[in-house]
Amino acid sequence: MQFFAVLAFITAALAKPVAPREEVGFECEPPAYACKPDFTGWLVCNVDGFYLDAGDCAPEAWCEYIDGLPYCIS
Repeated sequence: MQFFAVLAFITAALAKPVAPREEVGFECEPPAYACKPDFTGWLVCNVDGFYLDAGDCAPEAWCEYIDGLPYCIS
């Protein structure tokens, strides 16, 4: 039993913490979405009113607005 307690402690100590998503810095009013400035992906507005990196487009695609919303187009 002590072995499992020690193993759980070591596993918890070595676990890699999850990094918070970084704010891009542009202010917004949720709900809002936007293409990244370089059009390689899109951003989403968080509840604090700042855009967060929401994802990247596929390697041969780019972000483009369709009906006011960002979409990855190839």
